[in-house]
Amino acid sequence: MTPPTSKAALVGIGFIGQAHLEALRRLNIPIAGVLGHEEDYTRREAARLGLHPYTSLDEVLADPAVTVVHQCGPNDVHAPQNLRALASGKHVFSEKPLGVSSDETARQLRVARASGRQTAVNFTYRGYAAVQTLRDLVQGGELGEVVSLRGHYLQDWLLYATDFNWRVGAPARETRAVSDIGSHLSDLARYVTGLEPRRVQARFLTLHPERRRPLGTLQTFASGGTETEAFSVTTEDQASLWVDYGGVHASFELSQVAPGHKNDLELEILGTRGSARWRQERPEEIDLASRESRRTVQHKDPAHPFTHYPSGHPEGYPDALTNVLRAFYTGLSGTPDPRIARFEDGHAAAQFVEAAYASHLSGQPAEVGATRDVPA
Repeated sequence: MTPPTSKAALVGIGFIGQAHLEALRRLNIPIAGVLGHEEDYTRREAARLGLHPYTSLDEVLADPAVTVVHQCGPNDVHAPQNLRALASGKHVFSEKPLGVSSDETARQLRVARASGRQTAVNFTYRGYAAVQTLRDLVQGGELGEVVSLRGHYLQDWLLYATDFNWRVGAPARETRAVSDIGSHLSDLARYVTGLEPRRVQARFLTLHPERRRPLGTLQTFASGGTETEAFSVTTEDQASLWVDYGGVHASFELSQVAPGHKNDLELEILGTRGSARWRQERPEEIDLASRESRRTVQHKDPAHPFTHYPSGHPEGYPDALTNVLRAFYTGLSGTPDPRIARFEDGHAAAQFVEAAYASHLSGQPAEVGATRDVPA
């Protein structure tokens, strides 16, 4: 499946780094080692995981055994560390967002194109077989011409003012709900329909302009201790987006403070002959409907290469990530797999986020840039 010399190094070993690790082990891809945010933490986690601890990014990049760097760190380190990895001759599989601005993502895209290395951005939801089936239905014309899109991504993990994560301390221009979960919804809509967003009208809301965090904590989850301090929040807790895809219009709702919603991502495509809806929390099903027929459910395609178990045997988030990584590593020895997101898609997501933020500030629709604007 992969070149025998492919060996991964994980930079960042929090929630998403652990998810990468599990997927790599399922795929039998050798792991050279891990690098956390500080040395003692790295050594503890590496010992627990049975892996080699790197003490610096320099050590990771100097290791000739490492062929792929998995970028799983905080958002603001993605661009500088990805650029260093590419300069050292490594392939890069990066978490989203690819960068905290379109300037950062454009630079990475230019360097990646010139490097001869392969790159990808982890928009995990492309890894579900049902999403691939939905794309085939929509772009194959089964729904007729696409008329409009509806979607949401709702969570409640930051509902209380005492809920803390490093993301809530980001600068306003980086956004939070829009870049963290809205980028997934925008990529899903763009990938499934093949349509490019032209302009965005956005309204942001911050439920908690002031939150509390463990005393002195800047970058980590609250863990242990009871002393807290107040800090100001400038990023949005929720957002409403109206998107023009060149005559096809979309209405999207985003929230990280929606009570009772855990990881509620949904996209519905309405066409001239029918509609189709996919929900991440029921990932193997596509709801289909038309005027003439009752709503029906189409299950995952058992013949699709992203399907590994028969119908009725649920496959979920870890399986989707494993599919994305399998496709990426298989492509290292041949043609890159078009089903997974590349740096071009990461740049497109950054442009979408920036347009939403610009619209929120001005109160007017904002134009979305085009990836073709990035010189080769």
